[in-house]
Amino acid sequence: MKSSAAAPQPLTPSQIKHVLELLELRQLAPKETAAKFNSLTEAGTFSEAQQEAIEILFSLDEDEIPDALFDFADDEARDVVREGLVHEARLSFVSA
Repeated sequence: MKSSAAAPQPLTPSQIKHVLELLELRQLAPKETAAKFNSLTEAGTFSEAQQEAIEILFSLDEDEIPDALFDFADDEARDVVREGLVHEARLSFVSA
């Protein structure tokens, strides 16, 4: 049996899409974000180690999140992270 202290498997593109959606939603609707995260974890979308890593991600400052996302993502998912961060930057610029 693996220890939960083991490094999580890198997140796949579909998992990263969920994480990006949760990160975007958390500022607008924290309770809904928590409910959606719980629903995804109950459905087995993330391993226990991945869940712990995502929870840490949620506690980071906004400027620390991009680097952490790249650290958690597999090679294919990094492209999704790049696209998501560009979209996020555009939204921040427009709303500022």
